Amino acid sequence: MTRAFLSGMWLHVVQFSRNPFDLSGVFVWPILYASIAYYLLDAKNDPKLLLSASLGAAVMLMWSLVVIGSSNALENQRWLGTLELLVAAPVPFAVVIAPICVASGVVGGYGIAATLLWGRLLYGVPLTIAHPFAFAVAVPACMLAIGMLGLVMASTFVLYRAAFSLGIALQYPVWIATGLLVPLSTLPAFVHQIGWFLGPYWGFRAIRAATLGSAPWQYIGMCVVVSAGYLVVGAACLRAFVHVARARGSLKLT
Repeated sequence: MTRAFLSGMWLHVVQFSRNPFDLSGVFVWPILYASIAYYLLDAKNDPKLLLSASLGAAVMLMWSLVVIGSSNALENQRWLGTLELLVAAPVPFAVVIAPICVASGVVGGYGIAATLLWGRLLYGVPLTIAHPFAFAVAVPACMLAIGMLGLVMASTFVLYRAAFSLGIALQYPVWIATGLLVPLSTLPAFVHQIGWFLGPYWGFRAIRAATLGSAPWQYIGMCVVVSAGYLVVGAACLRAFVHVARARGSLKLT
């Protein structure tokens, strides 16, 4: 299963690098998000706020690539008629789907470098990282947490035939609930509590804490905890939803 997971992740990373739609998102979205954040915040005299906004834009990109990438991959498998073969394979279906989600998060890691470099060159945002080692650990932890949350979301795509449309719709609720799009202080208290169960919430705070100099390890630990929880929930949901889809005969497109 380990070999299947690593091989699948490498395969999907290569596919992402060949897909014009994914490449346009990887190269354009980080720059677009960072520019919007810069002008929206209008914090030219607050470098830390601008740097935090750039990191938030990068995490937004990660989540977009994960949820859209996994939904698009499953929809393509259904269109090609290979989804039934993947479900019938001896390897657990979760091991087949998880590499798609994690590979999307790995590709989205480019967004961190792109947004920081774009902010530095165009807007003069400082690139000083207070805790380099913690930052090097926080980025993969964030990728893993977002990728495993994508696994939970991907389980619903097995039942929903218009998976790509659902993937696009799931971007914005997570952006809002994790404080990436608007500050949580402006939203009702229950929204903040929802964010505690979402990987991007802890991943963003881990990267931001490591960059700005506060304590990042508690957030990194939470990334690991929620990732393990997502893996258990996602695998259980996949088994249940695949059973329902096979009973209904709805895996096939027609």
